[in-house]
Amino acid sequence: MLTRILIAGALSATFASPVFAQADIICDQAGMERLETDVSLLTDDARRAYAADQLALAKQALAANDIDKCKTHMASALRGGSSD
Repeated sequence: MLTRILIAGALSATFASPVFAQADIICDQAGMERLETDVSLLTDDARRAYAADQLALAKQALAANDIDKCKTHMASALRGGSSD
């Protein structure tokens, strides 16, 4: 029984953490500039390319005033293609 509770707790924390992480992201011009800096500092070419693509999509969403979509793409860019 305790094992099931621990597994359920671990799963809920895993799925809830991206939602809470998105709450901290501010989708505005200053946030985009910080994200561009972070993306430029990535050393892995594949991760940097993925993050740059996500950054471009976030900019498009910001221009369309779709803040939720913008935050989603910014969060993906911050992860840089990692599965974290």
